[in-house]
Formats: sequence, structure tokens, C-alpha cells
Amino acid sequence: MALKRLVLFLLLTTFYLNLSAQNYSVGIGFYPTGAEAGFGLRTSKNSRFFADIRVTKANLYKNPTSGSFINEASAVFRIVQYQKVELHLGLGARTEWNFTPNQLNRYGFIAPFGVEAFPFPFQNAGLFFETGIYSTFASDKSFNFGLRSVAGFVFYFIKKEKV
Repeated sequence: MALKRLVLFLLLTTFYLNLSAQNYSVGIGFYPTGAEAGFGLRTSKNSRFFADIRVTKANLYKNPTSGSFINEASAVFRIVQYQKVELHLGLGARTEWNFTPNQLNRYGFIAPFGVEAFPFPFQNAGLFFETGIYSTFASDKSFNFGLRSVAGFVFYFIKKEKV
């Protein structure tokens, strides 16, 4: 129960801090490849710190009827921030929701590391590659430790500055 509260606290705190920033923008991500496929929401393109929230499905292509729905909420720091390439590192919470019988829901942590590249003439859209080390725990005291990777596309809706 304490882990569920921590996940909610991380989510709300990170969003609040990013939404209160002056260079607020929202980005959406589509992750069609990797261990998990799904969608994500990022709170800023131009700041060093941002929140990354995603909803994915494991085993979407291999076996769509099995696998868990995965939610992640991470506070992320951009280590390198150039015009066309950005490297980031973060720490967040991860949940795995299993809807099949005899499968327990799992809660844990994730440390994502990734790169965003903006090779197009317009700088709002880019390519996204990320890997993350995670550990999750279930109510029966079992735990998982693993590495997940995703690749996809990101698009930012940039807020126009007032003149």
C-alpha cells in the first residue's frame, strides 16, 4: 500500500513542478517497438527536468491475450541537451497490472536512460530510443528484475511565448 502511495506522489509532484515551469510544453510518444508497446506523455521539451508518464502493453505482438498492462511515472533529467540530440536519465515508479487469473499485480521502480533525436527540419518531432532497469515486487514477496527497451516517435506541442 505504501508503494502505491509513493507512485501517486511521484506522479503528482513531477507534473506539478513541470506545469508550473515557464517553458511548459507537452509531448506525446508512440512506442511501437520493443518489449512494451504503447503511448506516453512528456511534460516539457525545453527544460532540463520533465515528467514522463506512459501506458504500455507487454507481449502485444507475440501473444496479445497474455502479458500485463504497464504504467510508469518517471522524473527525468536531461544530461545532454543539444539542438538535435538529447540524452536523459531518470528515476520513477512502475506498476504491472495483470488481468489473468493466478497472476499478481506488481509494483516497483525503474531507472530509464534514453536519447531523443530530432533529424527533421521542424524540431517538434523526433525519434526516441530508451532502455530502463526495473525491479517490481508482488504481494507474495516475489520480485522481478529486468531490462526493458523501447523505440518510437515523440512529438511536442510547443507553447508560444507571449510578446
